[in-house]
Amino acid sequence: MKSGLVLAGLLLLVVGLGDVVVGRTKMFQYQETLAQTPASAVDPPSLFATASEGKERRSVTMGKLAFYQLLVNVGQLMVAGGFTLIALGVLRVSVGGARAPTNLPSSR
Repeated sequence: MKSGLVLAGLLLLVVGLGDVVVGRTKMFQYQETLAQTPASAVDPPSLFATASEGKERRSVTMGKLAFYQLLVNVGQLMVAGGFTLIALGVLRVSVGGARAPTNLPSSR
């Protein structure tokens, strides 16, 4: 089966699956880290609030968690797009093979 759509679909599928696997693995890792990091007490707001090391660590962990959640979502979209391109490519090849040849000599 020689179709650029199928090849592009396979590429999207593989990259998307890799994104989902890595993203979920890292998400669980950072969720555990976030659960182990104690939440800091709420301080009254101040003009120049100083961030403690715990607050910074928690903030960075939440940012990384959000990034890997985004990576999983994008990976799922890539997998869906890959399946769509593969289906279109297979459909295109199967319909293209069933067509009558167009370069027949004319009967004059």
